[in-house]
This record gives sequence, structure tokens and C-alpha cells, in this order.
Amino acid sequence: MNIKEIFYSFQGEGPLVGYPQIFIRFYGCNIHCAYCDEPDFVKDKHNYTVDRVLEELKPLLKLKPHSISITGGEPLIQVDALKELLPHLTLPVYLETNGTLPKHLAEVADLITYFSVDYKHGFDKEFLAFLDVIKGYKNVFVKYVLIRDFPIEDVRKMSKIMAAFDPNMPLIIQPVTPFSEIKVKATPADIQKAFNLASAHLKDVRIIPQTHKFMGLR
Repeated sequence: MNIKEIFYSFQGEGPLVGYPQIFIRFYGCNIHCAYCDEPDFVKDKHNYTVDRVLEELKPLLKLKPHSISITGGEPLIQVDALKELLPHLTLPVYLETNGTLPKHLAEVADLITYFSVDYKHGFDKEFLAFLDVIKGYKNVFVKYVLIRDFPIEDVRKMSKIMAAFDPNMPLIIQPVTPFSEIKVKATPADIQKAFNLASAHLKDVRIIPQTHKFMGLR
């Protein structure tokens, strides 16, 4: 499997913010987002076996993390590797995914405890199919990265799709952290507008920025 890094830190996003985790950051993604803060560079691509991953986890497990974050990039592009690795992990698995590969998700969903699912512009069908795969699962939440002058229709469509599955499903609106192609933050007016739009359909909408960026953590 291709992995960028394995490290211990604190979850900086979503409803588990502040929990200590081990992060296994997979290399590669199937889409390109202008605000991506983990771009792929060949120098960061490292080949791992399951045994090598488990060996690197040993000292980190002594720090008593809450769970193991499988992140990227997009981990589900390496679904065969996940099927091999996840059964060996001894802590709950927290999957961070862009929500565009529902068929791959179906192959590993039963091995995952927490689902952090992004909504991406232009991937409505995939997002709907993705939620359908994990319908009835616990610990599912959706994340939407909010840019300045965001597409209003995106928030409406996303919220309606979520509400059709479960109006209590948490939505985390994450104001963008300027990086790479994104130079400016979402405005307070953007944040309020997105919150109001989503709250018209969903009961649990929260605004949570990338807190680890404030603390200088990975």
C-alpha cells in the first residue's frame, strides 16, 4: 500500500475534535480540490506492507489514542490494501473520505467505526450512493468545506440528500483554511448563510474550523 506518513496527533476536525488519534495518511486521491492541504508529491509516496504498518503503530499505541484515523488523500482508492490492513487494527477505525467511491466503501464499511464523509461539488450521485451504503450505521457525519461565495445550491442539495436518510445526521460546516489556490477565508456572512440553509433541513449543524491548524499540529 502507498502511505505518506503514520503519526500521533489530535483530531482537529468534526465532532471528535480534540481526541488523540493515530493517523495513517494514505497517498493519492481521485479528485483535485482547490483547497486541498495534503497535495501529492512523489517524494511522499512510501510503500508499506501490513507488517510494516503494524510495527510503526506499536510505539504510538502506548500513547493510548482514542482511535486510528485512516485519511489521505483518499484512502478508498486503495480499498484492497484497506481490506488487508483494517482487520489487524486493535482500535476503532475513523475513516476520512471524500465520499465519491461508494462501491469501494461497501467493501470495507463493516470494518469501520466512524465515518467522516465529505460532500464534493459535482458528485451528488456518488454522495447519495455513499450514504446509501452506510444507511443505518452509527457514527456517520458529513463535512462541507465552506469557501467564500460558496455555491448556494450545493448546500441545499447536500442537506436535502442527508435529510432523506436521517435529518439527525450531523453536518459539520468547515470554513476553509486558506491554502494553495485558496487565498481568502469564508466571510461571517457566508458562514451564517450556509448554516441557515442547512438548518432548514437538518437538526444538527455545526461550524467547526480546522482547529489543529490553530495549534500548529499535523
